[in-house]
Amino acid sequence: MFISVDQVTEYIYNMNQKTERNSRLSRIRSILSALGNPHEQFRSIHIAGSNGKGSTLNALKEILMAEGLRVGSFISPHLEVVNERMMINNQMITDDQLIQYMNDIYPYLQEGQVGEGSNFFEILTVIAFVYYRDMEVDIALIETGIGGTFDSTNVLTPLLSIITSISLDHTQILGDTIEAIAREKAGIIKPEIPVISAVKDSQAVQVIEEKAKLEQSPIFQLYKDFIIEDVTQNIKVQHFTYQLNDMQLKELTIKMAGHHQIENASLAITAVLLLNSLYGFTISEENIRQGLATSSWAARFEEVLPNVIIDGAHNPAGMEVLIRTLKQRYLTEEIHVVFTALDDKDIKSVLNMIDEVATSVMITEIHLKNAASGTYIYEASKHPHKELELNWQEALEKTLQKVNDQSVVVVTGSLYFMSLARPYLKQKAHVEIF
Repeated sequence: MFISVDQVTEYIYNMNQKTERNSRLSRIRSILSALGNPHEQFRSIHIAGSNGKGSTLNALKEILMAEGLRVGSFISPHLEVVNERMMINNQMITDDQLIQYMNDIYPYLQEGQVGEGSNFFEILTVIAFVYYRDMEVDIALIETGIGGTFDSTNVLTPLLSIITSISLDHTQILGDTIEAIAREKAGIIKPEIPVISAVKDSQAVQVIEEKAKLEQSPIFQLYKDFIIEDVTQNIKVQHFTYQLNDMQLKELTIKMAGHHQIENASLAITAVLLLNSLYGFTISEENIRQGLATSSWAARFEEVLPNVIIDGAHNPAGMEVLIRTLKQRYLTEEIHVVFTALDDKDIKSVLNMIDEVATSVMITEIHLKNAASGTYIYEASKHPHKELELNWQEALEKTLQKVNDQSVVVVTGSLYFMSLARPYLKQKAHVEIF
């Protein structure tokens, strides 16, 4: 019997997990069947992609909340507490609820039972689905964990599928080519269920189009079926115009920085318009505008202190976007970077990109089972002004001393590092974390 969230997380982090990817869906289906198939008892939108899932989900969530809907959201990873992964509107699942659901499914996880060998993400997926059923959400927005085809969430039959982007990430699991990764992400496309895509790589686009054709799924693609134009930016907000067929929305506003965030917002708008036209929703233009203007996403180009940015750019595609946004937002030649990563990432490629723009690079490490060692990262960096500080708090403090009106500090890399650095830096600013 679990009596605390710490007990729950310790248990599921340390389970003797079976790793065969193709057995995961049968295992989670068996658990869900024993629990009455909760995933079939609420409406959902399924979101996959290498980058941009969280920002797209949050923009869509804010629009639906502005309409007054009860919206579930399932995200990964969490930044500070595991409860963040399962929310209804802006309220996390409570500790008591999380403990109770864990106690409910615990018997199914024992040796010889249907859930034997389940992993951390599978268990949280099951809890989330039971939670959304019990709380009778109007709709749930569900992120994949890794990939799509064999992802634990891919038992859903959603109203819509969204694929945000395709890039080389988790290559040891998903494959080492864009086409292979695209096939994995395209695995969320279900028969006759519309799919919305912002994927740009031509090889990945071809894979997604072929999968949609095979499943007879209508496909809506950015810059082909819906477009964004008239983009303007200033220090605090961005404006743009969106168009799908004869539906045009002018002078939309978002406060998140970077052109990629406008693209993510356009995915959310398209989803809303399809909910209206295909499923009888009546979400107003006013609430689309209000939701977009409200939307933000923690640790995605987030200014936590003046001229101090945190961004979980954990792969080359994410780092490319971060650097582009930095150049748009900060007219400075001094960029001081604090970086660490997990050992399954393309660290050398990310460092090469950092080396080209950074004035200095501070390398650190975090205490996590699959974290890369600071020494390895330091040796991989070719920057002439690099420093190694294994204590991440000290690494931040040393780099913060370089902040002034002509410089910016960027704390980046693993989202698990962001989960440590964000509250640490927020505390220095004496503001609320959430």
